[in-house]
Amino acid sequence: MDREKASQAEIGASIAALHAEIEKLDTPDTAVKAKLLTLIGDLEQQLQNPQEKSEAATQQLPALIEQFEVDHPQITATLGRLLTTLSGMGI
Repeated sequence: MDREKASQAEIGASIAALHAEIEKLDTPDTAVKAKLLTLIGDLEQQLQNPQEKSEAATQQLPALIEQFEVDHPQITATLGRLLTTLSGMGI
């Protein structure tokens, strides 16, 4: 498996982890879940069309990490792994 496919597999695993965390997320703030679901959609689209570089998802990650850092450490860790993987792919 080449490096890009491995990175895509890591992103896929992180997306699956985010879906699981969103299901467990206990917050009345639906905007938080909406932001995460939008991010996941952007990332999934990037995986399906890797030749179409979209910076929307990577630009959102640092702000989302900061937002969830205190209250949702598991989501923060998953978002951090995503950011690292995407950065390593040059996205």
